[in-house]
Amino acid sequence: MRRTGLPALWFSNGVVSTAGAAGFVAIPWFVLEATGSAARVGVVTAAELVGLLLAAALSGPVIDRIGPARIAPACDVAAALCLSAIPVAHAGTGLTLWSLTLLTGAFGALREPGQTARRVALPRVVDATGSTVERGAGGMDAAFRAGQLAGAPLAGSALALFDSSGVLWFSAAALLLAALAVLYALWGLPAVDGGERAGLRHEFAAGFGYLRRDRLITWVVVLLAVTNLLDASFMAVFLPTYAARVLHSPVALGVLSGTLGGAALVGNLLFTWLGTRVRRRRALFVLAFALGPVPPHVAMALGAGFPALFGVIAVGGLAAGVINPILATASYERIPVELRGRVLSLTTLVAQMGTPLGVLLGGFAAEGAGLRGTLVCTSLSYAAVLLLPLLGSSWKELDRPEPNEHEVGVTAERRAGAAR
Repeated sequence: MRRTGLPALWFSNGVVSTAGAAGFVAIPWFVLEATGSAARVGVVTAAELVGLLLAAALSGPVIDRIGPARIAPACDVAAALCLSAIPVAHAGTGLTLWSLTLLTGAFGALREPGQTARRVALPRVVDATGSTVERGAGGMDAAFRAGQLAGAPLAGSALALFDSSGVLWFSAAALLLAALAVLYALWGLPAVDGGERAGLRHEFAAGFGYLRRDRLITWVVVLLAVTNLLDASFMAVFLPTYAARVLHSPVALGVLSGTLGGAALVGNLLFTWLGTRVRRRRALFVLAFALGPVPPHVAMALGAGFPALFGVIAVGGLAAGVINPILATASYERIPVELRGRVLSLTTLVAQMGTPLGVLLGGFAAEGAGLRGTLVCTSLSYAAVLLLPLLGSSWKELDRPEPNEHEVGVTAERRAGAAR
């Protein structure tokens, strides 16, 4: 495989992330322009999220059966067709709420299998290019974060120059570019023989069975489910409310949100560069967790002003950027190749399914118990979750395994082959 296969995979991941973030801005704006109804915006946006969660639940066996080299570009092209169908139908026969909801739901449902397929293929691309899992995982997460950071501002700027239909066309074109990039990245990747295929019910059962057997991955999923719920509350409710009621500045909200995302991207890049040197991953994970999500909640609960909160969020974002690559690296090392599609889809589903509930509960809690009282509770919740990797014996397996002599020889041979 080409040595540029891994950067091409990163690039495709970042482009899909950018297109998704841009669509999350452009589609609601399109609905407002076309109908003027905020209620319809809510329906259409919810359809995209529901489609994403359903795809996360159902796509795993399909990825394992057909292979990521086919699934990823096919999903990108199909998602581009869904986006482009929205302005085409609107300009032609017109769009009903149901047709727009179906197209948006399909767009969300198609993006998720494509992203999961990229993650499934990553360890094999890493092996074929002579890189390391740490570097591959860090680069994937960095590309995803960069796309999330760039997508919404790019869409907002484009909306000032073009109408919402034009932005949807640009997003569709970006998805086609991502399809070409992932085709290049995975070209020549040998197929995986998963053995004799059982029915879909048994294949789902195999994925769930692996989660039950692997205690570390089980605890990782539990931790992500809780922390993603809290993170969704923080970004969607607590930080905007704090900026409005305490800092009295929408500019502060934009600066703090951008600082958090930008610092996390820097943390991703640092792990991509230095992650191979870290063997005590559990210690780094605990440190990143303690410095990342916890301090911003504590600072806001104490009523910190903008300068102090800016510093806390900058450090916290930098530390938080290390968390996902560490967990992803451990997952890639442990999950068998023939089960990766199912297990990674299930982990995505469980990790993300609580985020709508987190936003809802965060809003009610901030109104009922007060913002600062709620932040005290979330700080204590994070501290309690931090006990999992500190006290759980399974978390010791997060550390990087010591290579044996055979593995060292194989790795050196692969890198020499890649250099040739």
